[in-house]
Amino acid sequence: MKAMRRIAVGGVVAVAIGALVTLPVSAQTYPVAGPKKVKVKVGDNYFKPKKLTIVVGDTVNFVWIGAAIHDVVVTKGPQKFESKKQASGKFKQVVLEPGKYKIVCTLHPGMDMKLTAKPPPPVTTSTAPGTP
Repeated sequence: MKAMRRIAVGGVVAVAIGALVTLPVSAQTYPVAGPKKVKVKVGDNYFKPKKLTIVVGDTVNFVWIGAAIHDVVVTKGPQKFESKKQASGKFKQVVLEPGKYKIVCTLHPGMDMKLTAKPPPPVTTSTAPGTP
């Protein structure tokens, strides 16, 4: 009886392994890092960092740390956005267009930053040898 059970279990395992081995592998996708959240400090007459490179889809969180009123305005770039004028708080923006951006505070000449948004990396796939 035990021998028959071992044979039956062994047969089921062999069938399962055989099914796994014969499954076609047409493409494999490797995980890609998801969008990031990046912080930019809006201080009294400065943005920190002054230059920033991100990937399209990332969220830029502008955080007011100074006492003066400022705004965040894109004056050059493929995607326009702007915050309200404020002395504290946050402004979040998801960047959806690749390219170079110039961001300024319209209240303070010389208060600017450069943002570069790169396209996301392509999803990597591969085809198993011998598959169409």
